[in-house]
Amino acid sequence: MGRVAVITGASRGIGAATALVLAERGLRVVVNYRSSADEADEVVRAAKAAGGEAVAIRADVTDADAVTAMMDETVQRWGGVDVLVHNAMIPFKVTSFADLTWEQLGGKLDGELRAAFLVTKAVVPNMITRGYGRLVYLSTGLSRRPREGTGDAMLSPVSRPTPRLRATASMSPQN
Repeated sequence: MGRVAVITGASRGIGAATALVLAERGLRVVVNYRSSADEADEVVRAAKAAGGEAVAIRADVTDADAVTAMMDETVQRWGGVDVLVHNAMIPFKVTSFADLTWEQLGGKLDGELRAAFLVTKAVVPNMITRGYGRLVYLSTGLSRRPREGTGDAMLSPVSRPTPRLRATASMSPQN
């Protein structure tokens, strides 16, 4: 049986490309999406056309119940999650840093951290029990090459490392 990967924000862009590569390499793929059902279905069709297994599952990754339901469906369908690729980016208003408010930035950071925490928390216990798991966190490149009007996206990468480091430390082999 092949490994199972859940890719958040997989209906387009880098998430869709990641889902296709993993499906081509034999992983069974969950194409997570929040609102882009047609695009997610297209990614699933492309993955299947490439010889892979895939399913689209709608879930807002900032909603604990939705994340639980997505992971439960994945476990019921394929037995567990071996790889988590957290790619979903919380939508934000494009504005200059000068016009950015703390509510806009704080809301984005809270959403980013919440999503990373919820999806990680949902998969780690089973990964530990099974003795295998991979966590991958993707973020925007806008912090390195910002575009006009993307002030709040510049801090997006700040929100991703902490959950990864903490989860990695707690999953390390015990002495």
